[in-house]
Amino acid sequence: MFVQLPGVDEKAQEAINAVARIILAMGAESVEAVTDIQHASTGVSAFDFVIIREASHYFPELSNATTVHWNWVKDCLIASRYLPLPVWPGESEESQDL
Repeated sequence: MFVQLPGVDEKAQEAINAVARIILAMGAESVEAVTDIQHASTGVSAFDFVIIREASHYFPELSNATTVHWNWVKDCLIASRYLPLPVWPGESEESQDL
């Protein structure tokens, strides 16, 4: 699932839509892109990953989900491996272990 902040211009929205296609091509069974978390088809904890655009877009409501930012996804692609998950404010590194 993708969460995007409101007020994104058309070109940025097109790029976000392309991201969903890229992740599907990487082998994801399904990808859901939403402009606001309230538009998701289910609660965030049901998703394998919640990908936010930037680390600064993290908010506490995402603490029930495995939340990563787009740069983490790109770094994993470049490294060809699964990197350690980001640690968000208020969470310990142990709670991020899979």
